[in-house]
Amino acid sequence: MTRNQELKKCILETGRLTQEQLAQAEDYALTMNLPLDESIVFLQLMDYSELGELLEKIYNTPYSPLLEKRPPEELKKIIPLSLAEKFTIFPVQYDVQGHAITIAIDDPTDEAKKEQLAHILPPSNSLAFTVASRPEINRAIDIHYKGKNYIHEIRVELPKEFTIVTPKEEETSQRKETSGRKKVIIVEPDLGRFRALKTLLTIEGVETLGWAQGPEELIKISDAQNADLVLVNGEAYRPDESRIKELHFEADLPSISYYYPRNMLLGREPSYRAMGEALISLVGFLIKKTLKKDPLTMKRTLTLVRYCKLVSLKMGLLPAQIDAVVLAAWLSTSALGSILAKNIDTPYGLGEILAKDLDERGKQRIERQILWLVKEYLDITESHPEKVRDIDGIRKTIGPRYKTGQRRIVFETFVQVIRDEGLLEGIGKEKGSVLIVGETMEPDSELVVRLKSEGYRVQVLETSHQAIGYIFQSPPDIILCDIAPYDKEPIKLCKAVRENPDTSNTPFFFVANKDGEHLATECLEIGADDFLVRPVDPDLLTLKVGRAISSRVQRPSTKGIEGSLAEMNAMDIIQSVATGEKNVKITLESNGIKGRIFIKAGEIIHAEVGVLSGEEALFQLMGLHEGQFQVVSCSSFPQRTIYGSTMSLLMEGARLVDEANATDEMEDL
Repeated sequence: MTRNQELKKCILETGRLTQEQLAQAEDYALTMNLPLDESIVFLQLMDYSELGELLEKIYNTPYSPLLEKRPPEELKKIIPLSLAEKFTIFPVQYDVQGHAITIAIDDPTDEAKKEQLAHILPPSNSLAFTVASRPEINRAIDIHYKGKNYIHEIRVELPKEFTIVTPKEEETSQRKETSGRKKVIIVEPDLGRFRALKTLLTIEGVETLGWAQGPEELIKISDAQNADLVLVNGEAYRPDESRIKELHFEADLPSISYYYPRNMLLGREPSYRAMGEALISLVGFLIKKTLKKDPLTMKRTLTLVRYCKLVSLKMGLLPAQIDAVVLAAWLSTSALGSILAKNIDTPYGLGEILAKDLDERGKQRIERQILWLVKEYLDITESHPEKVRDIDGIRKTIGPRYKTGQRRIVFETFVQVIRDEGLLEGIGKEKGSVLIVGETMEPDSELVVRLKSEGYRVQVLETSHQAIGYIFQSPPDIILCDIAPYDKEPIKLCKAVRENPDTSNTPFFFVANKDGEHLATECLEIGADDFLVRPVDPDLLTLKVGRAISSRVQRPSTKGIEGSLAEMNAMDIIQSVATGEKNVKITLESNGIKGRIFIKAGEIIHAEVGVLSGEEALFQLMGLHEGQFQVVSCSSFPQRTIYGSTMSLLMEGARLVDEANATDEMEDL
């Protein structure tokens, strides 16, 4: 009897669910390719405790709730996050004197898993097991390892008329006849909206293969690769949302299209803000695509865009002016940019901003002054870096051309941006060390240059013999090794890495030409983490390297950057970090108020202060200008509560801060 069958039998025997409710759960489990217990929890037919009590009865193993009681820290060191996720287990209790560890497991009859744990965990400790459902174990890992907020479960009674209809035989046959029609997967957080959209698509002859509540659920849908299109709620998950992009590579998903429910249902035209962001996002995407093989120009372009955006925001320009500066920055560094600038019809007057020679009126536009000041700074940085190494050098070299009026204000604002950058320098700067082994891996190859431009420290060695000595003296965070038919040295290198306790956990990738594709099985069997065949997509490779390092390498904690809000206020910190596409946590303390802001890949995803969370908390924290701040790299994030674009949030925050300052000034008068 399978696990699902045992659970189903126990549910019916105890009367915990009706036949109809159980059928609903089974239907959803089948549709979403989920275990029955996950389906039951998702549909809120039972809570974690009720499910745990049933499992206790099935397996005759004690159940203990996991969410509210924090496991001992010393036990979390013995069972780290990677181990808990790999085996779907959770540490419950640690008897130090008795050398006994109690672990929650979803299937106490799984002897193979228990035997593996006995070999992995310290032999001096005896193991005992309790039982809990997979959903509860995963939720406990999120709360107690990843720091996500714990919210007490609220039971929501489903209406009596709620049902998931089982297709009749004639409907099934009709579906087979129409198998050639378009197939889609819908990413929509709201169940009711998904049902409505599915009904509309069915009427139009479109088949819905599955439903994902969020990006992570996409990979659980077994038919994902058979879909023609993935429909994503653009209001909940923005088109430039990094996780959507990653999954597009990871799961080999089909084309992605975004829909906007409010605009569709209410017949509203997109706002100026949405149109401006869409245009800038599209232009940025096209420019980055053309510069993929020119990492130096790519780096310069991204820096130019970043500084232009920071100066514009810091000066409090209007949204249209900020968009004009940022768009001009994207268009000013490549041949494609010049073509687009001449052919895109915009209200920004891009010609006046981009042209080198203009009459006096054109030269006065503040957008132009910002762009060309930043370009001048970057030119000098490349040709004579010693002249602009510090603030004094910048003032001496560039300052004389920006002495009076508005030009002086632009220059001083830019200097402040550079000063802020220096204060925050080092947050998430180096992503890790990469060792590349192989005669075909040249130090100036596209692969090496791309990894360096992404922030990795790269070492290239020609032979496996050279690599062995290097690895054991300076263990890298990941190894990429070339392999060819009849060359056994790379195999020996991988075995040596796996057999050494200091490097056994180091990610190891093999890279081969087409004629070496048959070596994949042997390489993976000896312990390689991945086997790549040329040509390797640089985007996919950097994604895999980043994932491997972040999941396998445990880095020491750091205090990050600390300072006084009097030197750099909260708004400046948030602007500087958010426009840098970094993963950080910002902690702010002022007059007894303590709050946190989480930024993932440059997107503000969560903020909390006191009982407030989301945008309300973010805007309150943006107004702090006294107290202390700390900025640290972050790899574990809470549940997302902020969905607005970074630019919109920064501009709205700046507006609210200005209003508050104006009110304070009036009160002083």
